[in-house]
Amino acid sequence: MEDRIIKYIKENWDKTVRQPEDTIHGMVRLPKPFTVPCARDTFTDFYYWDTYFTNLGLMLTGRDAQAENNLDIICWFINNLGYMPNANHLLDRSQPPLFTRGVYDLYKFRNDPAIIDKYIDAILRELNFFQTDRTVFDGLCAFGNNCTRQMLYSSAGWLAARVGEKYASPEEGAELANELYSIAESGWDFNPRFPYGEKRFAPSRYVHLDINCLLYDAESKASEMLTIRGRNKEAAALRKAASDRKDKIRKYLRDSSTGIYYDYDFKSDRFSPVLSCISFYPYALGIDSDPASASEVLRRLELLYGISSCEYRGENARYLQWDYPAMWPSNVYFAYTALENAGLKGDAERVAAKYLHTVQNVFDATGSLWEKYDAANEAVSVTTEYETPAILGWTAGVYVWLSSRIGGDR
Repeated sequence: MEDRIIKYIKENWDKTVRQPEDTIHGMVRLPKPFTVPCARDTFTDFYYWDTYFTNLGLMLTGRDAQAENNLDIICWFINNLGYMPNANHLLDRSQPPLFTRGVYDLYKFRNDPAIIDKYIDAILRELNFFQTDRTVFDGLCAFGNNCTRQMLYSSAGWLAARVGEKYASPEEGAELANELYSIAESGWDFNPRFPYGEKRFAPSRYVHLDINCLLYDAESKASEMLTIRGRNKEAAALRKAASDRKDKIRKYLRDSSTGIYYDYDFKSDRFSPVLSCISFYPYALGIDSDPASASEVLRRLELLYGISSCEYRGENARYLQWDYPAMWPSNVYFAYTALENAGLKGDAERVAAKYLHTVQNVFDATGSLWEKYDAANEAVSVTTEYETPAILGWTAGVYVWLSSRIGGDR
């Protein structure tokens, strides 16, 4: 008997596909049919990093042609702008660079080198954007933004209200907006990973663990694909870039006393005090495979019904949507992959099963899939930033992908 959630997903995927003429909020008309997170209301634009996880599910449910359409749109943006924006209507920043990994997945899924030829030059252009525009310390990168000063002044008020901050002058407001837009490029808008002193949000002081792990993965996979197509000189240069990045991640972002990786405040030479699911990335993306430190990250983040975005830090911690106890599908994907790569197969399967069961039980109670879940209470995650929407998107994509790995309820 087919899993009831997968049946629901298959019956509703097509409701999340929009045609180019359906572009409503975007500043540009998209060139191909595109997949949006929500079948109705809320998020009905095309988003960058959401699409990677959605594509996992599309490929596994016989919709790889639509997954290719989505990659075509990302490629089109990169060729026209030099980067893929956060969304078709949010051009002032990018999001986590998962385009290369998405292309590699489709190439492997079809076993078709023509996929490499179609996208490789856009892959190289995007890598150049991050390597050039987002490098902040000794060759390592941080998320940023492309906002003008006027944009920072004009948006400071609503951004500050969204995270519960105040500022005393227009200059302070613009500074806060600049930091928040940079956090938004991480996709984790908003999160507590980058504090400094009394400031809750100071990402400009940090090398960000996630972007560097993702770029290492992208550089490695791009090198492999270039080699397959005989572009050996370019492949060798990217292979060296990946090796150098890996060495520096291990040098600066790894706590030698525990083996755990953190965001790194390079201005103060200290690690972020906040442990988050980003600490799974080095194991998921080939930086490390140490089971002891991966297991310790799991111990500190696993809750009764899943994986929390960040470690519990006491009742006085301010609640942001990428904080305790929110379980996001993207984090479950990286946690599962990390634990499997570290040889912790039983732990990986338990984390996957908790996600699958939470999605199933909340679906039975509400009739919908949701953007994120409360891993402490097996419920829809509730935050003050915005109302959690019913969704397919990455929730469906990760559900299908995990089910293919371990099997859900039958």
